Amino acid sequence: MASFPMRTFMEYGAYRNAPGSARGLVRNALEEWRLGAFEEKASLVVTELMTNSIIATEQVAWEAGWPPVRLWLLAGPDGVLAAVWDAVTTPPRQRVAGELEENGRGLGIVDAYCARWDCYRPPAPYGGKVTRALISDPHTEGSESYRGR
Repeated sequence: MASFPMRTFMEYGAYRNAPGSARGLVRNALEEWRLGAFEEKASLVVTELMTNSIIATEQVAWEAGWPPVRLWLLAGPDGVLAAVWDAVTTPPRQRVAGELEENGRGLGIVDAYCARWDCYRPPAPYGGKVTRALISDPHTEGSESYRGR
């Protein structure tokens, strides 16, 4: 079982500037936890997960506007785990973006920098989905699948 004794959480409005705020949380938490070597990878991965959740959330109608997006950052001897919840139940799908496309590379980046990532639907009453990604080494790339694309 993985060990992540250091934890922090933040709830964001589903706005396009939320990934920048999330990067600040990553930077501050990892510095406080003396895990600054993970900052570059963790910031990039969190940015991609948050962006995907925000784009998905823009399609959801809530009484009070857009639902929130929630970020958990956990760390310990097994690495850094980022988990992002959004209200959309549709799982994210990795795709290969065309050379001139501006979008579609996010999950490929997550796959390249993480030991593993996945998505699950939490039980009621929470709903939505959680996409999580584990960065187990701050210096090496995880999966071979994104390299060379």
